[in-house]
Amino acid sequence: MTTRRALLLLAFLLAPQAQANDRYSTKDVELFSVALPTTELTAEAAKNYNVERSPTRGLLTVTLVKKGKSGANETMAGQIYAGAINLRNNLSNIPIREVRDGDAVYYLGEFQVSAPDTLRFLVNANVMGKVMKSEFAREFHGAQTP
Repeated sequence: MTTRRALLLLAFLLAPQAQANDRYSTKDVELFSVALPTTELTAEAAKNYNVERSPTRGLLTVTLVKKGKSGANETMAGQIYAGAINLRNNLSNIPIREVRDGDAVYYLGEFQVSAPDTLRFLVNANVMGKVMKSEFAREFHGAQTP
């Protein structure tokens, strides 16, 4: 699967509302991270990826992208570690699971959120012997029903 298809899939997962995201680049690889409340997922996407839609749950998606030999972008596998720090300075680990769809690979992690709160996400990736680090914040507002 091409990166274009993987990014289209990621766009399908996300509703058109604004999300917090980050992009980190090295010479060879780009790391894309997005965090959102699971209530922003479509019901179909939540079902397809076994994600619980709830006002107290969030979803972190991480994608690693490299230039392929043909010049096209391709997703790639890596080791992903993630956590979130809330406004009370409490750190929580975000368990990450790998999802493969054809040739595409991306990572999903679900986490608890008690809105209103702002979470600062810390994402570390180990890919091709390189360590990549990303940090970004997302505000979570009052409860939304799925």
